[in-house]
Amino acid sequence: MTKSSLQVQQPKNAYSDTDAEKIFENIFDFYGTLDASGRVLNLSGRIFQMTNTDPELLIGQQFSQTVFWQSSENTSKILEKEIEDAANGEHSRVLLDFRISVDEKTAIEVNLQPLLNVSGQTEIFICAQSVLDRKSQVEHSKPASEQLLFAAENAEIGLWFWNFREGRIYSTPRCNELVEMPAYEVLSYDMFRSKVHPEDRDFVDDFLSRSRSEGTKYEEEFRILCSDGRIEWICAEGKSFLDEAGNPEKMVGVIQKITDRKLAANELEKVYDREKKARDEAVEANRAKDFFLAFVSHELRSPLNAIMGWAKILLTKKVDVETRKMALETIERSARFQTKLINDLVDSARVSSGKLRLEYLPTNLFEIVRNSYQAQKPTADTRNITFELHCENERVPVFGDPGRLQQVFSNLISNAIKFTPDDGKVAVEIRTGTESAVVTIADSGQGIDSAALPNIFRQFSQGDLSQAKNNAGLGLGLSIVQILVTKHGGFVQAESEGVGKGSKFTVTLPLSEDKKLVSNGPEEIEGENRTRLEGVKILIVEDDRDSREVLHLFFEQSGALVTSVESAKAAIDFMKNPDGSLPDVIISDLAMPDEDGYSLIGRIREMPAEAGGQIPALALSAFTSAESKQKAFNAGFDKYSTKPFEPDLLINDIEELVGKKDVN
Repeated sequence: MTKSSLQVQQPKNAYSDTDAEKIFENIFDFYGTLDASGRVLNLSGRIFQMTNTDPELLIGQQFSQTVFWQSSENTSKILEKEIEDAANGEHSRVLLDFRISVDEKTAIEVNLQPLLNVSGQTEIFICAQSVLDRKSQVEHSKPASEQLLFAAENAEIGLWFWNFREGRIYSTPRCNELVEMPAYEVLSYDMFRSKVHPEDRDFVDDFLSRSRSEGTKYEEEFRILCSDGRIEWICAEGKSFLDEAGNPEKMVGVIQKITDRKLAANELEKVYDREKKARDEAVEANRAKDFFLAFVSHELRSPLNAIMGWAKILLTKKVDVETRKMALETIERSARFQTKLINDLVDSARVSSGKLRLEYLPTNLFEIVRNSYQAQKPTADTRNITFELHCENERVPVFGDPGRLQQVFSNLISNAIKFTPDDGKVAVEIRTGTESAVVTIADSGQGIDSAALPNIFRQFSQGDLSQAKNNAGLGLGLSIVQILVTKHGGFVQAESEGVGKGSKFTVTLPLSEDKKLVSNGPEEIEGENRTRLEGVKILIVEDDRDSREVLHLFFEQSGALVTSVESAKAAIDFMKNPDGSLPDVIISDLAMPDEDGYSLIGRIREMPAEAGGQIPALALSAFTSAESKQKAFNAGFDKYSTKPFEPDLLINDIEELVGKKDVN
């Protein structure tokens, strides 16, 4: 005999409706309950049909003394001992001879396990199965019921049987454990229901009641509220059976804890939602980028159209002075606009690659905002826009990159002017607190739709993209503004009451110590550029002919004595054999065929001072990254300027390099 517990278990999804109907009848030859003394309380099973016995006639008899165990004296005594052990709390499994008739007996395995009934009294659940049946089942590949029992013994499944007439629920220890009840206690429905989560009790009542009254199957999930506050999910499957009169007779079923599966499903759902959101965002980003690329083509071609058109007119037709002036102004304006588009693209690429760098200096925020205001005032005046600047203090110290801060406020103020109709109003105001400075730019322009407002600082966003063609620009400016302000430790926000009701942008930046500030005021230009470099000898090294010629002409008109060459080799040859005297300053491109500007300046710096090895040099390049700038300085350049060049700034750099007063 073997001491063990009846752990009837079943793996997930191994249970079927047909199995449920036969779960007790087909697994066991007989099953029932005894009281603690071994008297029969109830019995049923197919084996009694074989013996022509009515199991109800056995109620009240000592089960070990019934005729079934009289095949030998030992059989009755062994069963009596097993019943006594079960009454004392042990559970066991024992192999005995079961007498079917005077001449026939069969070996059966009897399982006994102690239970507590609803009154707290000990009862014994007894069930048995023929060993010969098992052997036959193995030989015939085991029917579904035996497979079910085998599987249930190796899984976390609870098995139960509800006798409606007795009002008792017979369950395996695993079943009780799953609903946090003592392993060998006989359950009542009220006991089971008390363990169900309060929010699920009505739901459980409903599906069990419906199954009981209709004799239908069910498969449902609900929650168990544990004593320590945990919530466990349970999957319940089962079926009710009606008697011949259509009255509820019994219900059989299994339960399984599915908390881990439920949590995994919930997590998968969250992952799916996140992935769906990411996919949707990616689709939207790709849509915006596709629109953006098409729009870039449009925006870059538009100023080129004006430049090329007016250039063709100036070259092929005679025009009066006024038309010529208008043509040149249009060409310059279109070129500046195209430069801004390219700068926005470059900044966007730097942001995406994490290479946007700033040079922080003590800076007067008032001067930066004032410069941006003054740059836009002529445009505002020509359109009769009331354009105001208010500031309570003309010294507003912040620690930041002057050029990048200028970019921020130039962008915001130019947008305000651009989107405000003629005769409208734009107001710029600077306020200072104890720890921060606040700059607001408010306009009476077209406003921002409420749906577009949350995305106004996203890349490639211009509010309503369908209307973007009405607003020149790539939709990058505001995203760059937000990034630059954030890198300065501040924040920017947009407000609008809706389309047609204007908008307001507010930039908040932390104040710094009020110490010596970098001047950001406009350069004072005395006289015209054509006299500012009088007598300065300049060597230009540029492989592109058009760029070389425009630089040559520009510096000549500024009063300089200019020599221009197309390669690094030609520059070295000139330095070795100068026509007259060595230059006062060298201006060189960086990206040139055969030998670049970095190599050129390196070779020049190796020359003796008297041969020009210490001549000041300025790198003029279309490369705009901080890495390119630092590389140029490391190679030996003293100044760095980007293409397209700003005439006044370029002249200022040359004056600083050569010390113009000394030259003159």
